Amino acid sequence: MKLNLEKAALEAIEAIRKACADAGFPSAIAIVDEHGDLIAALRMEGCRPRWMRASLRKAYTAAVWDRDTTEFHKQRLERRIEIADFPEPYTGLPGGINVAVDGETIAGIGVTGKGNDVAYARAGLAAFGVVS
Repeated sequence: MKLNLEKAALEAIEAIRKACADAGFPSAIAIVDEHGDLIAALRMEGCRPRWMRASLRKAYTAAVWDRDTTEFHKQRLERRIEIADFPEPYTGLPGGINVAVDGETIAGIGVTGKGNDVAYARAGLAAFGVVS
């Protein structure tokens, strides 16, 4: 049975929202498909306005580069490539998680807030049937 990305994204948003709320850290959450197109997003009360834009960039980068943003950042530095050299809105900020099933990217999750963005983003993986 094929995964319903819309349903999974909404379940992931709720799982991430709950993890952030329980920790007392409002966050902006974005989930994109494998092409980097937005599926679902949420900006919790108390977020800074720029956080949603950062979350969108994190999710986009994780999806189209098939890797978490921290790994993208590490590889970019190793290769001495400037972020400005890329034409797209990529980012190496932590909190962008690649969602892959059977080795194929199906989505990207981006979380930005005052807490541990990576841990909160991982809270949404189960909705896609992925174990973090």
